[in-house]
Formats: sequence, structure tokens, C-alpha cells
Amino acid sequence: GQGAIVQEGVHKLAVYRDQDGKLHKVSAICTHLGCIVHFNPAERSWDCPCHGSRFDTNGKILHGPAPSPLTIINS
Repeated sequence: GQGAIVQEGVHKLAVYRDQDGKLHKVSAICTHLGCIVHFNPAERSWDCPCHGSRFDTNGKILHGPAPSPLTIINS
């Protein structure tokens, strides 16, 4: 149930480990204007501090203005 931003090479990833231990990795770059999302532990969401977009732990948009989901990163 924890999330963090991690650096993998030159890419920043938003990484979440669910209650079952499964790892979910998406791009940490918001699709609206390119800001880096932050993990919101209370809502278990990725939130953009720039304009309020919110994404679930799989990158799906919960609240805009982001035009598209976060890119899923396959391990």
C-alpha cells in the first residue's frame, strides 16, 4: 500500500506496491504539462501538484485536466 517516485536510468517512475505485493509502475510525468506527480497515501493516488490532475495507481485519470493516463511501464 505504498508509493514512491524512483529514478530508473533517465526516467522518473511512479511505483506503487499494492496490498498483495504486486508492483505497479507508471511514468511519473503528468500528461497535462509534464510536472512530476506525488503519491497521496490517504487516497492511494498519484496527484499532480501543478494543476490538480489525479491518477489511480495504474495511471488511469481520476480527475483532469490531464488529457490522457500515465504511461504504464512494463518490467
